[in-house]
Amino acid sequence: MTPEENIATIRAAIAAFNANDVAVMEKYVHPDFVYTVRGQSVLSGVYRGWDAWSRGIARIKELTGGSMAATPEVVLADGEHVMMYAHVTGSRPGGRTYDSHQAYLYKLNVGKLVEGQTIPVDQQAFAEFLA
Repeated sequence: MTPEENIATIRAAIAAFNANDVAVMEKYVHPDFVYTVRGQSVLSGVYRGWDAWSRGIARIKELTGGSMAATPEVVLADGEHVMMYAHVTGSRPGGRTYDSHQAYLYKLNVGKLVEGQTIPVDQQAFAEFLA
């Protein structure tokens, strides 16, 4: 796949995430996908396989009432890797809000995500938001 095609895949997956459409997200992800959330939040850790990561996504959406969303600001690709810098917002039912940036690093193989990482710019704020 070309870098442009890989960027299009990431943008489509993010659009599905923002729309709370996990079924659409799944079509972009290899079943053996490995995803890492950096930091010390309740979501931090390594998720092995689509089933594990889809449960992680469900937890994010549950904690935020479906409000967590990412707006890509910079998306770069070379070969099989895509790096995205995004403005991320969300709110909690109790009134806490999150308005920050996160970096994302993805690895694709034949148009499917095989690895991913979320790297919150302000890891403490992300952890406190989700606590």
